[in-house]
Amino acid sequence: MAKLIRSGCFSSIPERKKNQVLLSTLKACEKCSIEENITLSNACTRCGAINTAMRRFEEANIPLRYWRISMENDFYGDSTLLNLYKETTGDLNKAYDEGLTFCLAGSHGVGKSMTITSILKKAAVKGFTCLYTTLSDIVTVTVSAPNEDKFYARKELLSVDFLAIDEFDPRHMSTGASSDLFGKTLEDVLRKRVENQLPLFLCTNSTNVVESFEGPIKHSIQSLMNYARIIPVLGKDFRKGGK
Repeated sequence: MAKLIRSGCFSSIPERKKNQVLLSTLKACEKCSIEENITLSNACTRCGAINTAMRRFEEANIPLRYWRISMENDFYGDSTLLNLYKETTGDLNKAYDEGLTFCLAGSHGVGKSMTITSILKKAAVKGFTCLYTTLSDIVTVTVSAPNEDKFYARKELLSVDFLAIDEFDPRHMSTGASSDLFGKTLEDVLRKRVENQLPLFLCTNSTNVVESFEGPIKHSIQSLMNYARIIPVLGKDFRKGGK
């Protein structure tokens, strides 16, 4: 199997914070915490496995805040999301084989990002290649990055096993010629992923993702949604401390 070449364009994990999280695993371990000169390279088997998983989260660009939390223990939102998570992770091979595509539509803080990152974490540990990104980051790369970076970024978006695009909202769209360029690139990526039956997860704060866009890209999104399961997400913003 050909190894996926990462473009690096979507990497947003701060190096220092990543190392802090990896080392905290050793400090919390009864065995490693009492060893002298302990490092990531000579940690116990359990810590080594945990940190290997976290390195896969880093490769998938999963935000640090989601590395140590789980749907099973830390999710208090709409049960629809918990059921979707359990259904998808219960048979990741099926999700991959069938090219599972869905769009979570709901307001801020209801657990959409936590759900898709939790699915990606499970898939990454199972050996699938995964990528979490936002529409804003795709816009930036498509419009402003050097041509070589654009080439590898597009290849990564097309080839990664599981792709999750967060903040899929028109506020991140540019205007004019750059908007047309981005729209055509995004349409091509999304269409090819659907045609090749590669899993695609979208999150939007818009109650009607199609109507929230304007211009040529709107027709592309409408076409995509014919293949995507749109899942309305209810509930309050549980980031504010409410359960």
